[in-house]
Amino acid sequence: MRARKAILLFAVLALLAGACGGDDDSSDTTSGGTETTAGTTETTAGTTETTAGATETTATPGDAGGTLVATRFESFDGWVLDSAAAYSSYQTHLAVMEPLIRFTEDGQSLAPGLAKDWVYDPDALTITFTLQDGAAFSNGDPVTAEDVAFSLDVWRTGPNFGESWAAIAAVTGEGNQVVLELEFPDNTILPLMASSVSGIMPKDFAGMTEDDFYNSPIGAGPFVVEEWSLGGRIRMTPNPHYYDPERPYVDELILEVIADETERQNLFEAGQVHINEYLSPTVAPQYNEAAVYECIVHSIEHIGLNVTRPPFDDLAARQAVAYAVDYDAIDAALGEYFGLPSGILAPNIWHWVPPTKPYFRQDMAQAQELAASSSLAGGVDVEMIYDAGNELDTLVSQIVQANLAEIGVNVSLTALETGAFLDRAFSVDADITPWNYGAIQPDMGDPMIWIWATGWLFSGYETDTLFNDFLEYGAAETEADQEAVVAKIQDDAIDHAAAIAVAEGSYLHAVNTDLTGFWSAPWGLYYYDTIALGS
Repeated sequence: MRARKAILLFAVLALLAGACGGDDDSSDTTSGGTETTAGTTETTAGTTETTAGATETTATPGDAGGTLVATRFESFDGWVLDSAAAYSSYQTHLAVMEPLIRFTEDGQSLAPGLAKDWVYDPDALTITFTLQDGAAFSNGDPVTAEDVAFSLDVWRTGPNFGESWAAIAAVTGEGNQVVLELEFPDNTILPLMASSVSGIMPKDFAGMTEDDFYNSPIGAGPFVVEEWSLGGRIRMTPNPHYYDPERPYVDELILEVIADETERQNLFEAGQVHINEYLSPTVAPQYNEAAVYECIVHSIEHIGLNVTRPPFDDLAARQAVAYAVDYDAIDAALGEYFGLPSGILAPNIWHWVPPTKPYFRQDMAQAQELAASSSLAGGVDVEMIYDAGNELDTLVSQIVQANLAEIGVNVSLTALETGAFLDRAFSVDADITPWNYGAIQPDMGDPMIWIWATGWLFSGYETDTLFNDFLEYGAAETEADQEAVVAKIQDDAIDHAAAIAVAEGSYLHAVNTDLTGFWSAPWGLYYYDTIALGS
């Protein structure tokens, strides 16, 4: 784990410009603090106040109650928030350990969560949250500033996101007020508070040991965990102490891991499943078009090359791979919802810009020339691991295997269950690792955090430079300066070829058309408690 570093971040809060199925709203900025309201980000002089003006779409229940069933192909990572790497886990955590803030459907603003409003005072360097009336954990204990302070201490110990809260010096408060005292201005804190890694937990794990708490988690979210397993069923029921007595609208939530796409589709079409999460783009066309929920392009499919050992500790070898990949073939294989990559950073987030140089495209002559002058000369054997339940990764692995054979690289494929795959991926324990990522909060800083948390997306490439880029991004005083940092990271990804984007596209869900209140943020996450059964 890296030592904590001071993060000097001076820019005002930037919010996501892209949205699922919608047009971008404009931003009006002047000097001073930031006031966030629905649909726009407006900067005015003085103190920043954010209230419940940013509304979220909820259900208008037909017949309230019933059992909502959703399936996913990924295994669950467990309840340790920082350890989550699969979207299925982020999705699940939000239902139980609710953060102070929520994201909105359009991705352009933040909405109330456990906090009904908040005020950022840039002069005092404080963010004051007002908790929802009646905010309580599922055991009946009220949510207090002490719980938030305890949660912060837990978040900080995480090896993946722990450094993200470096600016927070203390958490104080009284009654329904929670005050974050900052050591220095930090524009990443508010959007980070909408992330599932920022779920609020009871102080001292509600008197349980840490292990017992993570086996039987207690949160202040809309649902209570009744039973769960890593690779099977998770069953939840409504939290009787939830601050909104109207939500959730269902009596039971069941989440099932079903790796086989055909089985998931059959269950959906038979009406036994209401939502199939994260459809493969190759399978989505088989569903009724009205049932497919498509987000704006945001997803990055990529491969990581292990730079910590031969043969990919050699830049020329990595570049040979980058030019050997048939991006057009991957585009064709993944179908209409994916296209050619434009960079390593997930697009359609505030301040995203493409690289300043052309991104990789197949050039087999150049690939073979590079291979002949690199550690690949004479042929090598390498291993490529992939998540067996992810059809995108399966297709990409097969295409890359065939492409690399043309430059003398013999790729053996190892299919793994999601948990086993992630264990090896985070350990940088394979030569080539394909995966897919997007943001989990509405700020460009999130992809930066993620690609350094994954060691440049499972390549083992040094991340000190990237971390310093992140500091510069946060300290930038103008939008142009922030975008320059983003472009630099994009260019560095091309120059070092440690992690290579091979496609970019949309997150997809199959959603029963009789449901009300379903919506998804651009990055594919959504809330179960806004959904009701029936038309």
